Amino acid sequence: MNKNLFFILTALAMLVGLLPGCHGGGAPRYDARLVLADSVLRSNDPDSALQLLTTIDGAKLPSAGDRAYHALLLTQAQYRCYVDITSDSTINVALDYYKHHEGEREKLTRSYIYKGAVTEVLGDPEGAMPYYKQAVSVAAPDDHFNLGYALLRVGCLYRSYLVSDSADVVTIKRALHNFEQVHDSVYILNCLSTIGSCYAYTNDDSAMVYLERADRLAKVLGNKYLDATNMGYMADLKMFSPDPSTVIQAKNMVLATLADADCPYDEHDHMLLIAAFTLSRLNKADSAMLYLNQVDKDSLNNGLRILYNRCHAELARCHGDANQYQYYYNRADDISDSLLSNNMQRQLRDVEAKYDNEVLRNKSLTYKNNWIISLLATALFVGILLTAIMAMRFRLAQRHRQIEESEMIIEQLQSDAKTLATQLNKHQTMSDELKQAIQDQIELFTHLVELQVTNYANSPSHFSKTFARSYSYKQSDNGSFWKSLRAYVNARYNNIIDESLAVFPSLSETDINYLSLYCCNLPTSVIMACMGYKEAHSAYNKKRRVAEALGSPDSLDDYIKMYNSEEN
Repeated sequence: MNKNLFFILTALAMLVGLLPGCHGGGAPRYDARLVLADSVLRSNDPDSALQLLTTIDGAKLPSAGDRAYHALLLTQAQYRCYVDITSDSTINVALDYYKHHEGEREKLTRSYIYKGAVTEVLGDPEGAMPYYKQAVSVAAPDDHFNLGYALLRVGCLYRSYLVSDSADVVTIKRALHNFEQVHDSVYILNCLSTIGSCYAYTNDDSAMVYLERADRLAKVLGNKYLDATNMGYMADLKMFSPDPSTVIQAKNMVLATLADADCPYDEHDHMLLIAAFTLSRLNKADSAMLYLNQVDKDSLNNGLRILYNRCHAELARCHGDANQYQYYYNRADDISDSLLSNNMQRQLRDVEAKYDNEVLRNKSLTYKNNWIISLLATALFVGILLTAIMAMRFRLAQRHRQIEESEMIIEQLQSDAKTLATQLNKHQTMSDELKQAIQDQIELFTHLVELQVTNYANSPSHFSKTFARSYSYKQSDNGSFWKSLRAYVNARYNNIIDESLAVFPSLSETDINYLSLYCCNLPTSVIMACMGYKEAHSAYNKKRRVAEALGSPDSLDDYIKMYNSEEN
């Protein structure tokens, strides 16, 4: 209270001292209380700055500049104090003002940064990206702190949605370089920790180098939060090691962090899960369960949900329960697959690319200020537009004809499938003619999928919708396709489907469907369409799981060879 009162009294004293010169040439441009609040924010004391700013009624400040400055500082202080922000109306006051005042470049940069931050808080990460990118664009080359902070926000935005690649690491390294120019140890530590966690997915050695640097700096600064976070990242790297001594190191690191009274709340569940996982791997199931039971499973993010299921899988292994082990292992894999197919990754990339393209286009347009050049450009644009419209109409007509052809193929395929299903019900054995008919059906289906893939190669979602609309092979009344396919595979591979179900009764319906498709040597694009996958990764992952379920984890092809009548 004494500290806050000192700031308020100092601000008022400065204001009173400067009032007599308010109309003179040497008077400050902004209200002295706002200048002081900004200084307090820069000294990393947002709580005191927020208390000072809340005593000022921004609407009653005499000038538009003061009102904009107050809006910027208030948003910045609220964000850094974790105050619940429910609207972007306040930061809009600052952004609208500084957009039209070229002399306030630094404040414009900050306005873009906190407009992005507020947009992200309001649940629109795609909308936040252009503001962060704009902040990087308008920042002065020597404004190292704001430039570094804007770059860090871009990198952290991707990290929040599990997008991790070399480009993101480069972005955060650029932020680190800028913070090093102004010797800001707090944000240097933040960048080191974030880069280390990025490398944890791709390069264990590089990850450990950055995390160890971050750990040393965190201890120097006494930053308990980032010190605990780094411990978690380093333990993550060690806990999967095949060397028991390394697993023990990971366990000891997290247990020491959990024993610390200053362990950050939002890292607590992460530490508990690492403790449970490492103890399970060391066959100490009872101790592991004590930590696992303390986890607030309802508040776990997607990444920690994966680790939570892996912990249960390891506990099942300790108890010798193979079914439970497989159940939880599959649950972890399913969450991982859903994250990899998350459209947010693609959307963030698209937004960033769109922004970069717009910046390039705007720079180009600034050079076209001559009326004649503008007229020529307009004429060229009209010509291109007319050409594009004509080309589009031609392509639409061609695509319409192709779709009609596809629908005719589908109708033929469905009719054949019903006929084949009737024949299969009447005959215990399969004739060569029936085998050939089923083979023809598969070839027709392959032709259909490849045709659609060619039409919509650049639009997977459009392909999926068009194909599903044309051929609903997953509906219950059209199960004859799968039935016919299984019968054909049984005939060709010595009853591989029936025997696999008998020996491995835990095989799911989708496992058998995938095995049937794979036995037919179909292209990956066809298998993806049949199974309803949008990415090749999901198909490859399914292949690995089916092989493991059949007791042949090294190769699904080796398992099929055992039933291949041509080779036997």
